[in-house]
Amino acid sequence: MNAPVATELDIASLTRSVHEAVAGQAFGTHTADAAFDAALFHCVETNVHSIVDIAAGRLTVAEADPGHALCFAEVVADLGIPFGALERAYWVGVERLLQEWIACSRAGSAQGKGSFDELIGDPTSAVFPYVLRMLDLVRNRHDEVSTALCGSGEDRRREVVEQLLRGAVSRHDQELDNTLGYRLRGWHLGLVFETSDRADTRRTLARLCDRAGSWGSLVVPDGAGRASAWLGFARRPDAMTLHRLRQAIAQRGGPVAVGGPAEGIDGIRQAHDEAHRAAELRPTLAAPPGCVWYRDVRLEAFLLDDVDAAHHFVVAELGTLAEESERAHRIRETLLASLATGSHARAAAELGVHENTVRLRLRSAVDVLGDALHDRRTELLVALRLRRALGAPHAESEAAAG
Repeated sequence: MNAPVATELDIASLTRSVHEAVAGQAFGTHTADAAFDAALFHCVETNVHSIVDIAAGRLTVAEADPGHALCFAEVVADLGIPFGALERAYWVGVERLLQEWIACSRAGSAQGKGSFDELIGDPTSAVFPYVLRMLDLVRNRHDEVSTALCGSGEDRRREVVEQLLRGAVSRHDQELDNTLGYRLRGWHLGLVFETSDRADTRRTLARLCDRAGSWGSLVVPDGAGRASAWLGFARRPDAMTLHRLRQAIAQRGGPVAVGGPAEGIDGIRQAHDEAHRAAELRPTLAAPPGCVWYRDVRLEAFLLDDVDAAHHFVVAELGTLAEESERAHRIRETLLASLATGSHARAAAELGVHENTVRLRLRSAVDVLGDALHDRRTELLVALRLRRALGAPHAESEAAAG
């Protein structure tokens, strides 16, 4: 077939329109997950391209590559989303695509490019055979993945974890431990991995268990490109255990967020929530480390609900010391070390400079801050930590402070 309007369609605009309809009507809150939404957009984009190419006579239905559709079906099944939502997504997409197709044909006809019938061609002969073929393929792939998860007990583990995190489970039960393959008593560290490779995550957890002396781990999918996990300990992990764990996580590479340690069933939730808060804070940080520990950034987590207000606070407290210059940076780091340690000597040791250097830089800080160095020590310490976390202030924050 050859539908003339196929060559007139704005593919990028059409893709955005179809994606918007599918995201809103088929998957609801799942599209709040950026990785899931990106996978959905890629699937929509490839489907739109294939249908337009079929309508333009550049491709046949049999030649269309189903790889993108199968990958997205795996994502959907892996997250426990029923096939009905996926099927609905295809038919919502068909409806929106045909609406745009008709609108483009009418516009072309009004511009004298041909009659409406000539321009529109027969889109159904491209759309429906293609969609029916894809639905058959993705149904089979969705069933395969769902069956595998069911057979491995993964779906039941995910269900129990969801109940734990909702607070629907408040008492320990040996059956829960058996279902999860993980002991709920004891102490827990929560982790969030930015990855879609479950096998790699399990290998990483095995190495972390070995390095930290953990008696076990638990991992469940947490969106399309993320996994939530826990490491369990018979007693509260000490400073040396946490240090070894930090080193092991740093060697892994890739974004990781950690919460806890916390105890018992409530600790499962607390460690998970803290790890998620640390992960959500990462995009706000000017230079986030590979591993963000909630215990290191919990002050920032509380203060950064309003990033603009935090920038204003930093500039108001630090004045010109908030600026992006090497001199201001040295003074800030020295002032932060001094306020945090309460000692010139300790600050010098931490910074690797002479104690007299610390004194000189603090005198420069006094020139800018005046009495605030003594009268507003808490505010200055908070402002310095926020400046380190956020990076250079926004221009409007500097203007407002000025």
